[in-house]
Amino acid sequence: MRCVKWGWAAACLCFGATVDANDIKPLDLPDMGAPTFTTFSARDGVPDSVIVSVQTDRDGFVWLASSQGLARYDGHRWDSSAPLGAKGTLGTLLTDHEGTLWVAFRDNGIARFDGHAWQHEDAARLPSQRIRRIAETRDNAGRPTLWALTIDRSLLLHDGDRWIPAPGADALPRSVIAIAHTASIGGTERLWIGTANNGLWYREHDQWQRFEAPQFDATQIEGLLTTQTSAGEQLWIATFGAGLWRIDADGMRAWTVEDGSVSTDAFYSLVQTRDADGTLVVWAASRDGLVRVHGDHAQVFDRRYGLPSNSVRNVDVWRSPDGVDVLWLATENGVARTIVNGNPWQTVSLLGASSSGVFNLLIEPDDHGGQRLWVASSFDGLGLFDDGRWSVLQPDKAELRHTDMRLIRRVDGTLWVGFSNGALATLDSNGHFHEVDVPWRRSLADAVSDMLVRTVDGHEEHWIATRTDGQFRWRDGRWTAFPSDAPRSRRITRLVEQIDANGKSWIWGTGIGYITRFDGERIATLGKDIGLGDGIYIGATLLPDDHGRTILWLGSDHGIVRVDVTDPMHPTRVPNDLPPAPDSTVYDALRDANGRLYLCTNDGVQMLTPQLGGYTSRVFTRRDGMVHDECNTNARLIDARGRYWTGTLGGVTVFDPSLERRDRQPKPLKLTAVRVDGHSVPQDAVRVPSGDHDVRADFGLLSWQDEDESTFRTRLVGYENESTPWTSQNFRAFTTLPPGRFTLHVEARDYAGNASQPIDLPIDVLPEWWQTTWAKLLLTVAGLLIAYAVFAWRTSAMRAQQRSLERVVGARTAELNEANSRLVELSYKDALTGLANRRRLLDVLGTFAPNDVLSLIFVDVDHFKSYNDRFGHPAGDETLRRVAATLLDHAPVDALVARYGGEEFACVVPRTDIHTTRLLAEKFRTAVEQLVVNVPGTGQVNRVTISAGVACHTMTSEADTHKLMRDADIALYQAKAAGRNCVRG
Repeated sequence: MRCVKWGWAAACLCFGATVDANDIKPLDLPDMGAPTFTTFSARDGVPDSVIVSVQTDRDGFVWLASSQGLARYDGHRWDSSAPLGAKGTLGTLLTDHEGTLWVAFRDNGIARFDGHAWQHEDAARLPSQRIRRIAETRDNAGRPTLWALTIDRSLLLHDGDRWIPAPGADALPRSVIAIAHTASIGGTERLWIGTANNGLWYREHDQWQRFEAPQFDATQIEGLLTTQTSAGEQLWIATFGAGLWRIDADGMRAWTVEDGSVSTDAFYSLVQTRDADGTLVVWAASRDGLVRVHGDHAQVFDRRYGLPSNSVRNVDVWRSPDGVDVLWLATENGVARTIVNGNPWQTVSLLGASSSGVFNLLIEPDDHGGQRLWVASSFDGLGLFDDGRWSVLQPDKAELRHTDMRLIRRVDGTLWVGFSNGALATLDSNGHFHEVDVPWRRSLADAVSDMLVRTVDGHEEHWIATRTDGQFRWRDGRWTAFPSDAPRSRRITRLVEQIDANGKSWIWGTGIGYITRFDGERIATLGKDIGLGDGIYIGATLLPDDHGRTILWLGSDHGIVRVDVTDPMHPTRVPNDLPPAPDSTVYDALRDANGRLYLCTNDGVQMLTPQLGGYTSRVFTRRDGMVHDECNTNARLIDARGRYWTGTLGGVTVFDPSLERRDRQPKPLKLTAVRVDGHSVPQDAVRVPSGDHDVRADFGLLSWQDEDESTFRTRLVGYENESTPWTSQNFRAFTTLPPGRFTLHVEARDYAGNASQPIDLPIDVLPEWWQTTWAKLLLTVAGLLIAYAVFAWRTSAMRAQQRSLERVVGARTAELNEANSRLVELSYKDALTGLANRRRLLDVLGTFAPNDVLSLIFVDVDHFKSYNDRFGHPAGDETLRRVAATLLDHAPVDALVARYGGEEFACVVPRTDIHTTRLLAEKFRTAVEQLVVNVPGTGQVNRVTISAGVACHTMTSEADTHKLMRDADIALYQAKAAGRNCVRG
């Protein structure tokens, strides 16, 4: 055993320690994994302002409070039109134990919503109109108490009928922000309050006093939370300016910027959940993201993890009907949601996300009965997660520091690291890299791809795979090069050892157009002679099949290829009967102890589950919680717990199949609005006056995940014989319904196919007076008499008139057709640039054929606002016209180039893969960069650049259209974040 003291961390790492594998505790994902966030912005109807509070009501509707008022989420969109009995500056929201939603106004008292109607608290029963927060506590007997925390009158208590000053409130500071109850801290029952500028107070034996403790000098207390663990009761304190604190039987514990445990000292609200094994997890809203405290380890999740803003003003936890904890976050740029312990995919690290991601992973035992994780990243260095903390190592040499790390291997206590410039190094006890003398040519085009260690005839051999020079062996203190008989096989990406039935060792390698085989003496290349096609072979895994054969699974740029190498001298290709992968580039295949196969691709991870002699396929992408859809070479492993780890372009993500749960919970289906001629009417029954009237019913499925996959169908019973098809449309509208009594029957299904309880809306359409039975009889008789009298005259006149009208109609029809054609053309064209407009773009994206492959490029003119401000709008318009013309000139014939809005453009390319689309986006970027634009009226010229985001998907449903646009938008954001004038995707 060799114990290493690192200079950059107060920890001792023991390499080669002898530990019983059964005693090793696997890496703890709650200490590592990041939540997966779903975000809601102005595009979803969220008010374009700071969100200060979010809360879920008794029915499952989610409410937010902002400076612009309240908005309610119906599972489809945030609606700001919900009526409220009072207006004012909003504080926070609270749903009490009875399900009543309370709203605090900083300048207009209190309002409450019982699920049916809003009611404003009578000012005569409310001593203060300046309410910061409504809160609820429970005493030792579990009895709830409702409190109003005011700005000017301290603490108010709700006695069931009115609000009264709390006992002893006169002794308290005037502005109260937070409140909590503890049963045993301090040895007795206490009520705690946090104030705006006078610290923390508590009431004990009916006496209020200020809490004092060494080093605790917080004056602004924003949040208080009482928790319970096996060790006893805890009080958590969120301060604004002094960090996060905890009081328990052991004293006080702080998380502050000063001690390095968090990145901000400004905290807001607090909530608690439990992880899968029941351990307490505390979540805190802060100015620098969402903070999770698990045990004593704090992690911060910010915009890099998908939050719409680093500033999180409020966090609320809601327990769904199926027992899942759902966190809702109010931020300064929208709302976010995450499901706690509900996603088997978790983000472990964002190392390399600003460049090419992660290329290798290593999990090994640590020195205290657990495990540690090594991550080889692009440009960001060598990451280490050990004892609940992340550290990053960088080589001292600049030429190594600014390259990709491609390899991590532990051999006899020594950690080996390979680089993308061909360098090979070891790590010493002080965390320093030491380069190893190597015989291959080092260059920026080279890379150390893989390392294999084997023992032959008592000699230990180290085999190295390189990108440009083939394979090398280190044995008995010297290097030996093993050239192959094909020049292209000099690129070797992966090495695997096979022990055949006779105990002989063979080494297989992957290359370009070939695989290689080492038989102990020489390297042979195998390609078309064994049925392999041209292409790049990337990964290699040896897996036995059900017939006892040894199968070499090869990842390639044209899918998984399998070769039977039971007899290594006579390999044969196995026919491809696997379900198609989501992308043509498949890096490798790994199999877990349950027989599940994981194939990592450039468009997610495909899981193949054995079934009835074949496989069922399931594909995971960012939609399912992956940090990124595109995998990297040699960056996967399955740990002892059966968890699948993979390095991607965006970092490290892990899939834990034990956390998968089948969602069988039907979601609430609710009517959200019923209108007649645009006016709201009661939802229990609709009474439509006689005459022509518009009737519209809106409904929502209150799903707490993947609501964009919710579908609905309806039937107007008494008017329609069949239900409508299942679609995502969440409303039904009718015009000029005939008189009668009808029932609108609404059904819904969530993303998992769970059917909700249907709802029925009675609709009674009243008849006109002439539509009554007696009126119809009288009118019928009169009509017959009149008809008979005028029939002869009318017939002759109508025939003459008909001939004349036919001539007029023919001429006018031709004119209208021509005019309509011109209008359609204008409606699809952008007036400034002459390109297709946004409407045309959306129509094209919505008219794909099943299984069409569409690529989408979003383009944004860099710094366009400052360009307009500097040179004026005429110059800006000229620039947009020139950029539009450049994009159109370089786009393929079958592509659609459109102006999406402002300085944003889009290009839809059918039947094109992601790599070709990236090249097209790069062509756009280069052409615009070379563009010279005249500034009208000045004689000046200027240059502009663009940023581009690229996405590609196989279109199977409407949801794929939204996914395509969202992924292209995310890629465009990454391009801007990377400094602009670049392409990402």
